[in-house]
Amino acid sequence: MKNAVPKELQHICWISAFLFTLSGLLWSQQALFTQIRIPNALSIHTALETATIIIFTSVFIVSWNAFGDVRKRSSLILAIAFLSAALFGFSHAISFQGMPGFPDAIDMHKSLSFWLLSRYIISLTLLGLVIQTKDINVSNKYSSLSVYCVVILTIAASLLIFNYPAILPPTYLKGSGQTLFKIHSEILLVVINVITAALLYRQILRSDRLNIDTDLKIKRSLLFFASAMMAISETYFSMYQFPDELFVVIGHVFQVLAAFAIYRSMVGINIHAPYSSLIQTTKDLQNTADELLIHKRRLVGVIETAMDGILTIDESHTIILVNPAAASIFGYTVNQLQGAPIDIVIPMRHRHVHNTHVNQFGERGTTRRKMGGNFDDYYVTGLHANGSEFPLEASISSLIENDKRFYTVIFRDTSERKLAKEKMAQYHSELSQLSSALQSIREEERKHIARELHDDLGQLLAALRMDLSLLQRDQGLAGKSRLALNSMDQLLLTSITTLRRIATDLRPRALDEGGLFFALQTLQKEFSQRHGINCDLIANEEQLILDDEPSTAIFRIVQESLTNVARHAKANHVIIRFARDEQSLAFTIQDDGRGIEEGAMNKTRSFGLVGMRERIKAMQGEFQVLSEVGKGTQIQITLPLRQQSNSAKLI
Repeated sequence: MKNAVPKELQHICWISAFLFTLSGLLWSQQALFTQIRIPNALSIHTALETATIIIFTSVFIVSWNAFGDVRKRSSLILAIAFLSAALFGFSHAISFQGMPGFPDAIDMHKSLSFWLLSRYIISLTLLGLVIQTKDINVSNKYSSLSVYCVVILTIAASLLIFNYPAILPPTYLKGSGQTLFKIHSEILLVVINVITAALLYRQILRSDRLNIDTDLKIKRSLLFFASAMMAISETYFSMYQFPDELFVVIGHVFQVLAAFAIYRSMVGINIHAPYSSLIQTTKDLQNTADELLIHKRRLVGVIETAMDGILTIDESHTIILVNPAAASIFGYTVNQLQGAPIDIVIPMRHRHVHNTHVNQFGERGTTRRKMGGNFDDYYVTGLHANGSEFPLEASISSLIENDKRFYTVIFRDTSERKLAKEKMAQYHSELSQLSSALQSIREEERKHIARELHDDLGQLLAALRMDLSLLQRDQGLAGKSRLALNSMDQLLLTSITTLRRIATDLRPRALDEGGLFFALQTLQKEFSQRHGINCDLIANEEQLILDDEPSTAIFRIVQESLTNVARHAKANHVIIRFARDEQSLAFTIQDDGRGIEEGAMNKTRSFGLVGMRERIKAMQGEFQVLSEVGKGTQIQITLPLRQQSNSAKLI
């Protein structure tokens, strides 16, 4: 049924109703009970007030320790409120304790002032918590600062009242008892506590749960009972005239009941809330465990289905984990490798070195690296179950768990790749040899053709021109015939020039007759004359005393470079610079042209650069092209030399 009264609240309401009825009977006989005096009332009052102070202090401790490092605003407010109330209650007790009989009016005024401050703090705090049901987290630093400030303010207020009691209106007059100010203050406290109880009753009826609110975690049924008891106690405290009347003791008893109910309701902060948090934590742990189980199954699935081999060993080099791919690579089953020493898959000659390297890897603190000494492939050698060896590409990683180090190796069989690479290297070597042979054959063919052109065809054309020159001396030739002979002579001269140029391009005669230095000088002059580009050769003849084959290769490289400059660079100046020491011959060809765009040097049709690289590679040299768009191109070449008995020669 909607808005049904919970059973616990019903019980508390019955108890409250009984106590209200009992109080009503006592109030109705006020004149009778006023005549009753309590012997040794000071000790009783002090004992009851001390019990209240202890309970209030306990509420502070419980509220302060709630929620650990990050407190709730409600627990912080309760902590500082009841700490301040306990301090004022202590001041209330010591203001008259220890004096003979009851204190005088001034001491009683001080005591009642502390009393009112303490009760107003508690009543208003409870009312505020009822009105503001939303809660927020408060940092530990802010909580500590709040407590320090409240303690300082409470002590300052206590000292102020002790030294200047007249700062508050009189609360007690000797001979007549409580003042109207004191009575009206008590009545106001009754009203505040009744409103708090009514609001709590209404909230309990609307709450879906009985004990713990969804946000502000306070046991409201007990707090309702505490507010009701505080309202009753304040009624008794407003009725007495002399401190040793029975109503004062009854008021203190109701006050202790209220304090104890507040303490029990506050315990919900430190017990129910953490218990709920514990339940939530347990659920979170269960969810985490389920997620870990899912991740574990997924990880196991990944390891089991991985195409690469995965193998884990412990510090004693015993295999503790192996996947089917790893077992298949080595020719074993998973059960055969599980628990076996790692040496079972390592060739005999490598076992000692391998174990040493693994231990050193763990001692360095490195978490992962590739295995093997070859930088390109990181090959290591594995041992198959049939005794055959095969190359592996592997990487190793280490992990410390429970002060024990474990090593995991991920690897794959690279037998086919290694075989393919060896075949590729062989093909490349054969192609390089073929390229070198073709270049040698081409140079020989060029040399032969150039010699044939120069020695045979050139001589024939020269002889023909000599015969034509003799014929031109005949005085009997007609004018037209003489003109024809002059034209023929001019054609023969052009043919001889063209023939010489072709022969020089095929094989410069200066290379055979004067050596590399004079051949480069001739090439430099012809390049400048033909293309109008200034070309400087910085070298001397001693630097370029080389054998025929390297001389030809260097000449062709320079020739090809100048051809590229003429075709593509749009340069105005070219510098060819040679430098030589005992170990190497280095030369650069630099232009101030437009440079080579990025990627153009790697085009498949850049046969000029490819030819240069092949020539340099055949001589075991180094070749590098540096270019920047708009700033020209520089070709750097270094060729190694070897010493012989008479002169230095290129390898």
